This record gives sequence, structure tokens and C-alpha cells, in this order.
Amino acid sequence: MPAQQILLKKQQLSSELAAKIKKYNAITVIGIQGVSGRMISELRSRLRGLGEVTVAKNSLITRALNSLKEERADIEKIANLIRGSNAIILSDLSPFLLSSTIDEIKGSDWIKVGGIAPNDIKLPAGDLGLPPGGPAAILTDMGAKIKIVKGTIRLDEDFVLVRAGEKVSAAVATLLMALDIKPIQLSFDLKGAWDGIFIPGEKLHLNVEQYEKDLAEAEAKGLALAVEAEIFNEESAPLIIQKSVREAIALASTGGFYAPDEFEAAIRKAASSANAIKSIVNT
Repeated sequence: MPAQQILLKKQQLSSELAAKIKKYNAITVIGIQGVSGRMISELRSRLRGLGEVTVAKNSLITRALNSLKEERADIEKIANLIRGSNAIILSDLSPFLLSSTIDEIKGSDWIKVGGIAPNDIKLPAGDLGLPPGGPAAILTDMGAKIKIVKGTIRLDEDFVLVRAGEKVSAAVATLLMALDIKPIQLSFDLKGAWDGIFIPGEKLHLNVEQYEKDLAEAEAKGLALAVEAEIFNEESAPLIIQKSVREAIALASTGGFYAPDEFEAAIRKAASSANAIKSIVNT
């Protein structure tokens, strides 16, 4: 295809993506480096009806975003995040609401020969389900306490194959595959979002439980302040009236004035005080 046609095709695709972006109120950028196709499929499935997941070349996404910077302030900051492998999520929902779903989708993968262990890779005590020799032969060389029970290897105690930060040898990688252990944890990288303003990725991780707790606490403090300052609204008005009634009754009783329905209680109180004084006098 001639260079001019290639350029025109790129411009067309960029314009189409920009038009798609304009249909939505928010855009979220996630890094997909190393994640599995299953995870991307799950993300699309869980966001169906809530958002649109688009994977495209970085140059195409960047060009489309930058073409909108006159209409959407700060959207070029999203374009600056497009490095490595990415997907964009277009939605009318707040990126904060989408982030919890994105964070929930996890995966795992084998660790490659020469790879760095992300944490201690440990084998639990018990039957490994592997015969002596073969991939399991390395266990004896590494000093693991093993027994052969009914033709399979049993570990007497937990055994650390690789410490966090160490390189994984070919023998260890082979053993992990034989045991179906995938120590590499996969997740999407929330890079950032735009919903009228730019939101850095680290701000998007929402602890829903803590958020609800903070919201309830703020609501309670706001209501208490409204009652104290006598700011009337649907929730504060009944509490302000109750508070005023209590204060009026307290003031009236201090001055010896009682409402009709308070006479009986006032007489009982006076009688109780009189009896207390009488008992003191008599002693």
C-alpha cells in the first residue's frame, strides 16, 4: 500500500476512535503487559453494558486523544500514559466505580528460566504427587527432607524452593511446571483516568468498605453540625425540634414552671427530695 494511502488510513482510524471517545464521559487507561487473553475477555464480559474495552496501537490512541485536547481539558495527560501495552475503557460511569472491577480480575503464570522470584516460592509439606527422579530429583540436591510413600514423593516439612529476589534455575522452573505452580501473579495496571479532570492511577484504587465507613462518618458529623447550628433540612428538622423541646422543658423546670403532663413527675421529685431531707434531719 502506498505511503499516502497508509497515512490516510491511519488518520481515518484515529478519527473514528476520537469519535468513539467523544460518546463517553470518561476514559480509563490500563496497562495490559503480560496479562492473559482470558483476563481481557473477563474484563470485557464484566463491563458489558457498563463500558467499552478497546485495544489499539499506542500511536492510534495517542493521536485520537490529542485531537480532543481543545474540547476536553487535560485529556492530553491521559495520552502521556500510553506507553507499553495498553487498553482504554470508555464509559459513562465514574472511573472509581470501574476500578474495583478492574482490580478484582487476577491471573497467574509460569515463571521463566532466569526470572526473578517475586516472593518466596514454597512447597507445602505433604504428598507432591510426583515419582522419584525426573523433575523432583532437584529436591534431594537442595536439601529437602523427603520420603517415598507408595511411589510418590512426600515432603516432611514446608520447603522454600526460591527466595524472593533470586533467579529461577531451569531445574526449578521445570519442577514448578510439573507441580502446576504458577507463581507470577497477573493484574491490570490502572494507569490513570479522565472524567472531566485527570485522575492519577494511584488515586483510583478504591477501598469500598473504608469509603462507605468514611461516608457514614461524614454524614453523621454533618447532621450533628446542622442540628447544633440549627440548619433546617429534611433530616435535621425533627432533631432540632426535639432538642429545642428538651431545652425548653429543662429551662421551665429550673424556674418551677411545668407543663400539665409534667406535674406528676415534679411532685414525685419534690416528695423524694423532702423525704431525703427528713431522713437527714431525723438522724
